[in-house]
Amino acid sequence: MNRGRYTATAPAGAGIGTAGVERRNIGMWRPEGPPIAWLGAVEGDVRLVGGKAASLDRLARLGFEIPPGFCLTTVAFERHLETLDGAAAALAALPDESARRALTSAFEAAPIAAPVGDALEHAIDELVRRLAGAGIEAPRFAVRSSGLGEDSSAASFAGLHETELGVEPAGVAAAVRRCWASLWSAPAIAYRQRRGLALDGGGMAVVVQALVPADAAAVVFTRHPVTGRSDQLVVTSVRGLGDAMVSGTVTPDTFVLERPSLATADYTPGDGGPAARSIDEAELAALAGLAVSVETGFGAPVDIEAAMAAGRWYLLQARPITTR
Repeated sequence: MNRGRYTATAPAGAGIGTAGVERRNIGMWRPEGPPIAWLGAVEGDVRLVGGKAASLDRLARLGFEIPPGFCLTTVAFERHLETLDGAAAALAALPDESARRALTSAFEAAPIAAPVGDALEHAIDELVRRLAGAGIEAPRFAVRSSGLGEDSSAASFAGLHETELGVEPAGVAAAVRRCWASLWSAPAIAYRQRRGLALDGGGMAVVVQALVPADAAAVVFTRHPVTGRSDQLVVTSVRGLGDAMVSGTVTPDTFVLERPSLATADYTPGDGGPAARSIDEAELAALAGLAVSVETGFGAPVDIEAAMAAGRWYLLQARPITTR
């Protein structure tokens, strides 16, 4: 994958303003296309939308149910970057800590300029309108990073880039800027150093979706993530939203299921104990069957995240299983 590079035009570590940045591309690819792409109808190079959005788009095209939403593409990211004076020098100076801080501060502080800001505002209005048509008033959103190479078989970046839940429409633009800035969080930079990846990160798309009012949330591995056994699935689940489970701040229920029967071979209660089991057998079976269907559609073992609302499972993410 070709990565963008930037010419240095100011001393490393200098403060970043909003006067403009000269951009130089190495390789044959430069992001071109619209700043907004609707999930299930993405067109063009996958690098326009990043790993997470590409996976969600694929799920929608395969007929799986995902929360409705759109992606702010890497074109939008690049156009915003070009408004930040001194960004080139800071990118060239990475992993210098003052440069990293300057980048994250600039991205969080600088308003999203037209036409990207206008396109984002129109997309939010359209998503609110669509949700209202489905009977969902006063919606809240999940705003999630979708970096280049994120959620891939080579690198997961799990938990390293920003996710914000329960965002009101008026707060989406600020959440997007924080997602962009998380491309250069200290953990993300350290991860790229360990993996030998370009420190500039290549670019960041952002997914904006309706937030599922989850009764339960789950993660499913269609191959045992510890033993590697392909004849077992592992499901972890909690009541409510799954952010605490993914971040490791709560202990979920854990189920080991046998294939092909999908019968439960082992159950380890989470923090709530057996009396507060997060999902029942029917919900577990439906989720496991859904995960196997995703694996078939993707043609490889997968790790999926899902949320259940009113007895229905919605897919929030699917990616190849990786421990990297």
